[in-house]
Amino acid sequence: MVTMGRRKSRAAETYCWRMLLTGSLGIGIALFSYVYGTALERDLETREFQRLAQVQYQNTQELLRRSTQVLLAFRGFFAASQQVERDEYARFAGEILAHYPEIYAIHWAPKVAPAQRAALEAEIRTLQAAPVGIFDADARGKHLSPAPARALYFPVQYAEPYAANRKVVGLDTLGRSTNQTAIRAAAASGEQQLTPVFPLIQDPDGPLATALYQPVFATGLPTASAEQRQQALQGFLILLLRPSLLVQGLPFGERKVAVRLYDRQDAQLVAIHPRGASLLAPAENVVHHELQVPGRTWVMEFVASAGFGESLHIQPVLLMLSLLLLTGASLVFLDRSHRSALALQEANRQLLRRQLELDDLAHYDPLTGLPNRLLLYDRIGMALGAQRRQGGSLAVCVLDLDGFKAVNDRFGHPAGDIVLCEVARRLQALVRASDTAARLGGDEFVVVLPGMAADTTMQQFVQRLIARLGEPISLADDGPQVQVSTSIGIAFADGQQGVDTLIHQADIAMYQAKHAGKGCYRIFGATAVSVEQASV
Repeated sequence: MVTMGRRKSRAAETYCWRMLLTGSLGIGIALFSYVYGTALERDLETREFQRLAQVQYQNTQELLRRSTQVLLAFRGFFAASQQVERDEYARFAGEILAHYPEIYAIHWAPKVAPAQRAALEAEIRTLQAAPVGIFDADARGKHLSPAPARALYFPVQYAEPYAANRKVVGLDTLGRSTNQTAIRAAAASGEQQLTPVFPLIQDPDGPLATALYQPVFATGLPTASAEQRQQALQGFLILLLRPSLLVQGLPFGERKVAVRLYDRQDAQLVAIHPRGASLLAPAENVVHHELQVPGRTWVMEFVASAGFGESLHIQPVLLMLSLLLLTGASLVFLDRSHRSALALQEANRQLLRRQLELDDLAHYDPLTGLPNRLLLYDRIGMALGAQRRQGGSLAVCVLDLDGFKAVNDRFGHPAGDIVLCEVARRLQALVRASDTAARLGGDEFVVVLPGMAADTTMQQFVQRLIARLGEPISLADDGPQVQVSTSIGIAFADGQQGVDTLIHQADIAMYQAKHAGKGCYRIFGATAVSVEQASV
């Protein structure tokens, strides 16, 4: 009886130890799985937040860079004209601002000497709601008063869009303390300068704005020194931005992220948006990036909402399972944690890939991979702007495939797609790195050639183009071959055409080449005798 009791006691003791060991091991595995999975997903969440913050910072920096480029375009517009009239300025501004919704307004403020004040005031009084001529505004933008006598004035003469900016016509920009430092620095350096933020006269109780000043100098006068620039200064182009509009509504998916802007002034950060904000120390839910703007430095702060990364604590109930199922439940939990982490990574990859695909669809032809009409027009516009600023030559070629319809009719549209892709590949192999080959649609292609003049080099290039595109194309391995020729029209930019005009001229020349017998080229405006031809 004693021996049996001892045996039972030993068995019970062994059972208790086994249960305790199994229970402890199961609880340890469950806790480890929970902590590991939570940490892994929290780390992925942090890195995704930082990636999105980086993307939105780069988007904002690009918007600011685009604003500086807009001012350069306006400066080129003034440089190309002896006198820019109000209606010309309005039309030009309307065309430009339609593509840049982040820009609030763009003004022209000429340099006005005291002797010129009366004449300018006579002009602008007809445009003002209250005809006060050249006026000053207080720091809050609410109190307006006639400007006192000064050695120089820089009043707003043209304001676009006019309907929303009529109140600012006549404002002496030099009279506002927030503008003086930027105006003087821009005049002395000849470079763009940005002001601190200030209330708008057009909307004094609305979000703060900042002004980007672009000096405009008289054509033909020297501007090597600060004194020469001061003498040659004609006035300022002023681009208005509301920093809050740059950052409001930035997409962060389901995350709630506050975006704040600060201006670095004398080694201190002054809140731009929202007012009264304070810079936080960097953390897993706080990211800082510096925005480079002309003459200033802004700091962009991204702050994820409270509870960031804490939405994963939903699994403790698994620990309530019986000791018999605890180990299996912990393993299931670990598997689910890994699957969840992998799913989040895959979702991030899919999102990034989709974003890249959408960018490609917006700017590239889905069949050939060449730039599409939208990107082509942008490239030609940039090339025209560079030509107007720097001189040089620019050629645009419109190519149309002769005999392409016959390939489609005989072999079907899939064969036609093969021909188009091979033509695109050959075009890309022939053009230089600085050139652009694009597809307008159908069997029509365009090649943009910066720096290419109507000389022997151009003739040789077009002849190589016609010869290479006229070589046979295999529709399949050991399959039939087809052959198309190419009619090319060439137009050279003279500094006056717009994008549509230049392409239209090249298109006219292309049809002349087709009528001349196809497989050749024509230059717009050249006589038939003087134009070289190249047969396939």
